[in-house]
Amino acid sequence: MPHISLETTSDVVENQDIVDILERLVARLSTIEQVRPASIKAYHVLRHTWLIGEGGPNGFIHCEISVMSGRGVSFSIEVANVMHAELLDCFKRSQETKEAGITLEVREMDHLTYRK
Repeated sequence: MPHISLETTSDVVENQDIVDILERLVARLSTIEQVRPASIKAYHVLRHTWLIGEGGPNGFIHCEISVMSGRGVSFSIEVANVMHAELLDCFKRSQETKEAGITLEVREMDHLTYRK
């Protein structure tokens, strides 16, 4: 815990910098008080096939942050705010050109059923 799962479509211009972006996301998440940096896992999935509804951007950038349950809503909100700001900065070219939609979600992993 936590996991950073970053998903992008293959047309996102920043994909060339994806290792640096993952490093930035890990570094930023590490600054949150309740997060142990050694426990962070970050990975990227590149989507080659996708469809977006009419009028939407050409591609997408989606980041899911999975955290252990029981830390409270304020913790999840802090993670969402901090990581969304970092995500927007990492993908500012795509954001400025509106070529890709950028979304982030914080999910809780149930500490009763999560195993490692």
